[in-house]
Amino acid sequence: MNRESPSRALPIPRPRRRPATTRAAVFRRYRKPLALALLVLGMASFLSALAPEQHAEQRVLTLSVPRPAGAELRASDLVYRTVAGDLEDPGLLTEVEQAVGERLAVGLPAGALLSRQMLIGEHLLTGTAPGTVAVPIRLSDPATVQLLHPGQLVDIVLSSGDGFEREIRSETIGRRLPVLWVPATAQEGSLGLVPSAASPADGMVVLAANSSLADVLSGAVTRGKVSAVLVN
Repeated sequence: MNRESPSRALPIPRPRRRPATTRAAVFRRYRKPLALALLVLGMASFLSALAPEQHAEQRVLTLSVPRPAGAELRASDLVYRTVAGDLEDPGLLTEVEQAVGERLAVGLPAGALLSRQMLIGEHLLTGTAPGTVAVPIRLSDPATVQLLHPGQLVDIVLSSGDGFEREIRSETIGRRLPVLWVPATAQEGSLGLVPSAASPADGMVVLAANSSLADVLSGAVTRGKVSAVLVN
């Protein structure tokens, strides 16, 4: 029995695409790829805006360990650190030689950047009025020192008399004087601006005052009890 062979399907010719001859035709033909490309570019721009901005790096001098106010800086206390960005502070210390042997005007934690304004010396009175001097003064109650910090304003009160033979009299000999420096802890034996044999228990602090008050303040402890009153 003969079987007829199945007829082979004839190929259907693909329609020929006419070449795009105008801008509108080109846009219609490639609008999907063009839209996809614009979407990719938009996402790239968005992600770039969210990414952290790249800055130049700067090498700065920092503390390797925490140091209290009045501490003399040693080479072992210092370490270089690279930070991102350009720190526009002309007072920043960049060389170990600039800091070794200097004393801190304030206590600083490990990792703190060092600047000239943080050191005791000619910068301690930076920004003060002409004629201002740094006056060491000894408070009669050493415990008061623990309440003070650099930048605090105080009135200095002198009390004289014993209440028996002499009437007790109190007078304010200095008003709104900024505290420049206080000892950090009872274990710290060197005060920086005063002899290293002194200790914080002696109640020594350093105030900024007009030079006309220097003699009155520095010699007050010999005339009676000297107290500091905190003011705003």
